Amino acid sequence: MIASEFQQDISGLGVVTASFYIGIGAFQVPGGILAAKKGPRLTAIYGTTIASVSALLTGFARNLPEMAVLRFLVGAGMALVFAPAIVLLIRLLRKGSEGLAVGTYNSAAHLGAVIGLSGWAAIAAGLGWRNSLVISGSLGLATSLLFVFFAPKDNLRSDSQIDLHCLKLILSDRLLIVLSIALLSFSVGSAVARNFMAYYLENVCNVGVGEAGVIASLTVASAFVTGPFSGRVMAVGIGIASIGTLYSAIASSVLVGLAYGAGLTFVFTAAREANRLGSEYEVLVISWVNSLALLGSFVSPLLFSYFVIRFGYGYAWLCIALLAFLLVLPIFFARERKTTVFAHKL
Repeated sequence: MIASEFQQDISGLGVVTASFYIGIGAFQVPGGILAAKKGPRLTAIYGTTIASVSALLTGFARNLPEMAVLRFLVGAGMALVFAPAIVLLIRLLRKGSEGLAVGTYNSAAHLGAVIGLSGWAAIAAGLGWRNSLVISGSLGLATSLLFVFFAPKDNLRSDSQIDLHCLKLILSDRLLIVLSIALLSFSVGSAVARNFMAYYLENVCNVGVGEAGVIASLTVASAFVTGPFSGRVMAVGIGIASIGTLYSAIASSVLVGLAYGAGLTFVFTAAREANRLGSEYEVLVISWVNSLALLGSFVSPLLFSYFVIRFGYGYAWLCIALLAFLLVLPIFFARERKTTVFAHKL
């Protein structure tokens, strides 16, 4: 609907998608630093408010550049929410339940994405895409109020400061960098499947808007119920889409979701366990891993749209599948003990 109104093809949508990933990737580390100084609760409130207001204003965008800027701000706001919210949930559960906390959080996020992709397709079809974004942003602002009233208070020391030496240790930690590359392998496939599958179904498979939204939501629905599957499933799932049929698109959505959900849980749990610098740096560690992965993810929508225009959808799906496969390989050759255990789980 947006492409039609702004007279854009898939390349224009690729720019808008990439701007979101640049925003959410670039502000991960600043969000982690802010959480260390102000606490995860207050940081999450700031982030939810910024993302929600930006989403609401996107409904009033007059052209594609305005939409790209607002999508960047949505990403920046979400960057301030993701890691702080994980840490808040971990603190609410008993010690030893870190994996359960991360998995629960990811499942909740994916459940929301299912509602967004399938339900919002129907809302956009009935009320228009602009009104659907206004509604979405308004609900996000209501979520900010829930954080204010129900999120646990931050217990920060009055002299909380970021130690520059500790910051350097986190940013140069090879284990965290390897984990971020593994996460990137999941993210590049998911970024393409989640953002382009509905458009692909509508324009290539001649599926209606509502049905395309439901099928595209299978990616996040599968992530919602996923178990410990191999990271190589991501590459297989993306590659299947190159067959070019409705059934291959459905299978691709399911497999990508299974790999993505498992990958997020394992990577973020492993990253938190790798933290050697105290609880005040938990958010920053997770944010750093997520930052590298998301900043890398902005390339995949641009590559995918370029390959589609130049060579067609089949070739584009296969190229993204190969990229996802190559990026997951370093985790299997890493020497650190914790990384090796993580690779075995994958």
